[in-house]
Amino acid sequence: MADHAHTTTAATLATLLDPVRSAVLERATAAQLTLPPDVPAYLTHSHRLTKPGSSRGSPRPPTPTPSTSPPWSSAARTSWSPHANQRGTAVLAARLEDVEVGSHLDRLAAAQGNRGVTITGFPVTAEGATSRGSFFVGLGAPDGQRSHAALDATVRQAKA
Repeated sequence: MADHAHTTTAATLATLLDPVRSAVLERATAAQLTLPPDVPAYLTHSHRLTKPGSSRGSPRPPTPTPSTSPPWSSAARTSWSPHANQRGTAVLAARLEDVEVGSHLDRLAAAQGNRGVTITGFPVTAEGATSRGSFFVGLGAPDGQRSHAALDATVRQAKA
């Protein structure tokens, strides 16, 4: 059984909520990139489902996770802390040439009813060691398949 329900819709950078758009633009500016307002983005709202046998519903509101493609791969996540009742936005970014789309874990997630895609290639540094991090983005109707196809095509084009 799926843990989350996802709804994915096509958007542009200009139509993202201000805190998310600002965080993406700040990250792009730090990388000396210019993102036009019409750069494609896909916005996924994820909502935690109540598990069978649970006596209470989830107190968390839907969590938006926009992702943009050209000229970089990024995933901006707005998270929520149940303890502080606060939201925050984090932007993960990677060079498209370093990104891999999909993994064997996506098939496992799909078997459990969670549709989405794993994006690998985000630079991670811990205790002086560098590595590549992964991020699973849940995808759903109406534009989840289109989002996955657009990201896949953009990464393939960057590597060509």
